[in-house]
Amino acid sequence: MARGRSETSIDHWVETLGQQIGIHLGKVIAEHLQRTLEKSVDLGAVARGMSTRPARRGRPSSEQASCSEPGCGHLALAKGLCRSHYYRARYQSRKSGTRRAAPVRRGRRSDKAGAAAGGSTPA
Repeated sequence: MARGRSETSIDHWVETLGQQIGIHLGKVIAEHLQRTLEKSVDLGAVARGMSTRPARRGRPSSEQASCSEPGCGHLALAKGLCRSHYYRARYQSRKSGTRRAAPVRRGRRSDKAGAAAGGSTPA
């Protein structure tokens, strides 16, 4: 029976040791995390940046242009039109053929374009 008591006392000792190590390790991790956050985040700079930075780029909201279509009061996206009217006009111009389907390429010509223009192709 003496053997049973020693196994129980060792089990208790190991369990207590594990709890103490866990508590100490938790404190060390919390202290390290606190030091890291203090070094990496300057709350004063964040607060100063939030108060002096404008809300958005471009025109102030009081100067935003509205859509030029009669009866539409939405904000203009491009060419004086709101998003829906701009894309509608773009679609209609592409459908009627008044707008180019392919973009104009600038810069160096490819081998096919050079051959079509009378240039020589590498052999």
